[in-house]
Amino acid sequence: MLDSSYDYLKPFDEIDLIRLGKKGDGGYVISKKSLEADNCLLTFGMSNDWSFEEDFVKHNSQNFVHIYDHTVNLNFFLYRLYKSIKRLLYFKSNFLNIYEKFNELTKYLKLNNSKINHFKYKISNKKELSNKSLEETIKDTGHNGKLMLKIDIEGDEFEILNEITLYSDQIHTLIVEFHELNKNYNKFETLIKEINKKFYIIHIHGNNVTGVNEMGLPNTLEISFLNYNLYFKKNIKTKSKFPIKNLDFPNHKYIEDIEINFTE
Repeated sequence: MLDSSYDYLKPFDEIDLIRLGKKGDGGYVISKKSLEADNCLLTFGMSNDWSFEEDFVKHNSQNFVHIYDHTVNLNFFLYRLYKSIKRLLYFKSNFLNIYEKFNELTKYLKLNNSKINHFKYKISNKKELSNKSLEETIKDTGHNGKLMLKIDIEGDEFEILNEITLYSDQIHTLIVEFHELNKNYNKFETLIKEINKKFYIIHIHGNNVTGVNEMGLPNTLEISFLNYNLYFKKNIKTKSKFPIKNLDFPNHKYIEDIEINFTE
């Protein structure tokens, strides 16, 4: 049971929660209303998995995605394939793993011919040629409507989200994975309480790879938000316990998922 000091993280009930992306790391829970709201998904952070974005595009032929990740390029996938082949020589890999890495490479080569576009920029407010700010990425979508924003950028989310309330009129859904809360808790608490002025929490899930603090709060936390002005209608705080069966799945399948229970 989480201490009552964490009640600001307690989600509001939404009856239409669904999952996009694979069962495990890379999948996230959103409201079905998010898929009906508009056609644009803006994603910060990609690595070797974009199953969430693929499911978003499959939902509607008009949907499109802009992904930003400066750490990913062709060499990224070639190196992953090379490592898998090399590890085979030491009996630390297998042909299935090599096949999976080859498929990753093939999918990446076909990516920009789909509705999913990858841009090799770092998301940052610092004015550098290799960077893009939140404001710039929103403008570069060329989308006049509202959009869904998903962020998983290994700690840099704290910098980017400092300005998120300035763009709340343009964002209907916000999905964020917050990292290293054992080091960044004060910053995290302040930020969430600011975000909660414009968005409300509908789902929460702990990443089971990085463990919990002494109070039971996961060190890495996935949170889904909806826009207050668009969706909030006398919603009540949830009595659900997390993870939710058949909706949440462990990030690492061989480690037990983290239970998150709030005070009544």
